[in-house]
This record gives sequence, C-alpha cells and structure tokens, in this order.
Amino acid sequence: MRHHARMDDVPTPSQLRTAARACTILAYAAGLAGVAAGTLLLRDGDLAFAIILWVITFAVGAALMGIAVLVRAMAGLSARVEQTGTDVRVLIGERARNREDTPERDPWLGHPPY
Repeated sequence: MRHHARMDDVPTPSQLRTAARACTILAYAAGLAGVAAGTLLLRDGDLAFAIILWVITFAVGAALMGIAVLVRAMAGLSARVEQTGTDVRVLIGERARNREDTPERDPWLGHPPY
C-alpha cells in the first residue's frame, strides 16, 4: 500500500537536513552553470547577456543557500522539540513512580473522572 503525504505530516530532523543538503548542492550547481554559460556568452561577445545571466544565477544560488540555512535551523528546532518531549515523558514517569499519594487534580498525571 502506498503512503500519501498529508499536510499534517511533519518531516523528521534527518529529512530536513537532507533537504538542506539538496538545496546547497542545487545552489552550487546553479552557480557553476551560470558561470559556465555566462563565460560562453562573454566569449561570443554578448557582455550584457552574460552579466544578466550571472546576476540571475547569483540570485538563484543565494536564495537556495538562504533556504538551506532556514531548513537547517528548522531541523535543529525540530530535534530540540523532540528531545524536550522525551524529557517531559521521562519526568512524568519518574514523578508517577516517586509519588505514593496523588492529589485529586494533578496537572501532570491527569484529572480524575467526574
């Protein structure tokens, strides 16, 4: 059975780091392609088109690098949130084991049924 991605599926930090690496690779590829194509245009005497091509490929590369930085930051935040969730679950478990008498309305262990 094929899994379809939903809007509420959150990528893992590993997937985000992979996406950031892909953006970085695409940025370098765009830069190299722009330099090569611009150099060929310059060699053919089209200085204006070469400059336009260099500016466009620089902008695309810069945008991709900016996206890569943002995605890496999101990966770091996502990893922190996962770790915090794990820490909270451990603390709740320790608290439940260490307490013999549970108050009626303990926010960590839940409320009694009414």
